[in-house]
Amino acid sequence: MYVPKYPGLLEEEEEETYQTAETMDPKLYRATTEGDILEFARALEQAHDQYHTPPASCVQLGPQKTTVLHIATSFAHYEIVKLICKDLPFFVVEKNAKGDTALHIAARAGDSLLVTLLVNSDFKDGGLGEKNEEGNTALHEALKYGHEEAARILINKNPEMCYSLNKEGKSLLYLAAEAGFVTIVRLLMDNPVGNYSLGGKHKHKSPVFAAILGRNIDVIKLLWEKDPSSFQLRSGKGKNPLHAAVCMGYTEGVNFLLDKHCEFAYQKDKHGFYPIHSASSKGLVDIIKLMLQQRPDIRELLTAHGQNMLHAAARSGKYKAVEYMLKMPELEKLINEKDEDGHTPLHLATIFGHPKLVGILVRDERVNLKLVNNNRQTALDIAEEQMEMGFTSFQKRLTCMALRVVGAPRAHKPKTFRSITVKHEDQPDTERRRDKINVILLVATIIATVTYTSGLTIPGGYNNINPDQLLEKVKFQEYIICDTIAMYSSIIVAVTLLWAQLGDPSSTRVALKLALLLLGIALAMMSIAFLAGVYLVVSKLRWLANVILFIGSSFIIALAVIFVPLCFLGSLNYHVFRRLSYYPLYLVLYTLGA
Repeated sequence: MYVPKYPGLLEEEEEETYQTAETMDPKLYRATTEGDILEFARALEQAHDQYHTPPASCVQLGPQKTTVLHIATSFAHYEIVKLICKDLPFFVVEKNAKGDTALHIAARAGDSLLVTLLVNSDFKDGGLGEKNEEGNTALHEALKYGHEEAARILINKNPEMCYSLNKEGKSLLYLAAEAGFVTIVRLLMDNPVGNYSLGGKHKHKSPVFAAILGRNIDVIKLLWEKDPSSFQLRSGKGKNPLHAAVCMGYTEGVNFLLDKHCEFAYQKDKHGFYPIHSASSKGLVDIIKLMLQQRPDIRELLTAHGQNMLHAAARSGKYKAVEYMLKMPELEKLINEKDEDGHTPLHLATIFGHPKLVGILVRDERVNLKLVNNNRQTALDIAEEQMEMGFTSFQKRLTCMALRVVGAPRAHKPKTFRSITVKHEDQPDTERRRDKINVILLVATIIATVTYTSGLTIPGGYNNINPDQLLEKVKFQEYIICDTIAMYSSIIVAVTLLWAQLGDPSSTRVALKLALLLLGIALAMMSIAFLAGVYLVVSKLRWLANVILFIGSSFIIALAVIFVPLCFLGSLNYHVFRRLSYYPLYLVLYTLGA
């Protein structure tokens, strides 16, 4: 008995049904795509003779249910389109797989001549009211893709035709406003084409918002002139038109709306934000300035969480907006104001890890670093708590250092708090320390190996330089000294960390701080030793030696700037370390734009 190699496969194949795609006569298809009208007419006639049917029942379709009219329109073959519209007008309303008629394709392409040919056919206004799968008529498509002339032709064909909203809930007026077609908007509002009503379930697709999103001030002015009540509609998130203009950074629109309807500035969205808070959270200084000039009392507005405009900017890390606000004497009372959780702007900038902004705030003498939130925490307490919880990203480290470098205070806490914390230290924290130790130990071992090898190797090789002459060169002395310091520093790091593996948690923290400092010294000395060695080798070619010196010095300075915050982060309780770290820290902040 025969046993199939793959049991069940034949049975499945017998049960499967496969659909064959539509196909069009090759000659007819080729003639249509190439625009050969004589060959097209000949192929079409042959198709009629082959099936012995009248032309009206001989509609051949391509794989996507495209007719010859769809194809001719897509390739803009005007003569073929004209011939079909005259002799075979029933093709005009045929739809492809996406529900598009030929008029949809012509309107989407913005081809005015094709649109004219199709709408002037004698078959149902050329398919003017037909919808595709997206619920768009040809007029929707023309407006959506920004073809004003094609839209004008379609409207003039039947101004009174009723058009409903598409599946996105967008009306013709919305699409015209979005495209910025002032003339079309005026035409629709003076002689409405169908249902462009702003009410009902589609109220969130307001033409006013469309005009704002498209930054079309002329359309906004026209909508205000024709229908001011439409400006009272809100978006799905409860935003009014001023919110929308602010979020877009659309200064001209903000100015117009404040001038025409200043009440917008005093309305909240669903998140409890006023427009001034939206502007602050996005750091839009020009709009903040404009709004405060026109409505100065909005600076007193608070969000649903009791946050002022400075809170909003600090939370989002918009340091330019904060700098502008700090320069305004009338906003001084906002600097240390607390929200519902007791957070000042400094607290929020710390929580969300914006070190550059924290640096700007702590350098302002009016900022009170001692203020605590509802949890009795200062900004430094929050930063240190985040570090202890493992939030050790570079941004968080810089934030913590920016506070420590100016001597920001901690809140007074009961002595039992610290003992409980040490006693119940969790296992994940111990694992993180071990990971740090392993990483630093690996780097220290590599440095020790490299510096040991380079200490036994004379720059340039024994055969090229006389050792006695070499000892007299300053760069060689610098090379040997730095290489020696680097090697012994890395060895001390390795020994310290081996000792830390056996110690208690408090000893481990001290060992890590010491090891990190020594590792920074080892990296710096190794870099200087490398620079001195290379300089010594190429010193006969003066220009090259100077280039090497400049490049090496630049990178060593960069290394120091990046590593100082890492090394001294845990040592900034001491005044000398704070002074040492101050300038490198702020150089890092402004270099990285943190």
